[in-house]
Amino acid sequence: MIGYPFQSFYLKTQITRQEVCEKLSLSTFLSDENYKNTPSEKHFYGAVSPIDFELENISKKYAFTNFTRGKILGADREIYIKLRLGSWQNQRVYFLLLATLFTTLGFFIYYLLQPPQGFNNPAEFYQIYGYGKSELLHNLTTPISLIMLALIATISTSITLKYKNFQSSVQPTLNFLNQELESTTITKFEVPVLFR
Repeated sequence: MIGYPFQSFYLKTQITRQEVCEKLSLSTFLSDENYKNTPSEKHFYGAVSPIDFELENISKKYAFTNFTRGKILGADREIYIKLRLGSWQNQRVYFLLLATLFTTLGFFIYYLLQPPQGFNNPAEFYQIYGYGKSELLHNLTTPISLIMLALIATISTSITLKYKNFQSSVQPTLNFLNQELESTTITKFEVPVLFR
């Protein structure tokens, strides 16, 4: 999908679940610790457990994705991590913006194709503006169409900027997590069926 700011990845590591949890905790302000002052630099805020984690980027130094979710799968020293990187916390926000964009675009096109409003008949419009004036251009300059056009431009710009920022931050996030967790990025088909 064009402009879809969410991606899934799989990581494989040779460390245990508890070690994964501890390494993630070193770079995370945990939500249940009430921002205790710690000597090491923190890049994320969120929750980490031996089963899963949910992190929000708070780093000003590195360009990480805004939200990182992961499920820790596997046993002993064969751990697979299913990562879900996203620009928004939930996909619902993205789909709400997309639905608003297309709905507004539909109403905008419908409004432009209507005869000019405020006239008793089409002949009255041509008597005032002449036959050289287009009804479409007249509808385009009305306040309601300008408001819809501004809304379409704002939502389109928001989705585009989020997508571009997301695409530029995916690789730094993966590199950081691979380095911290001593892992490698693998494909979905390299993960045992049991852990997919």
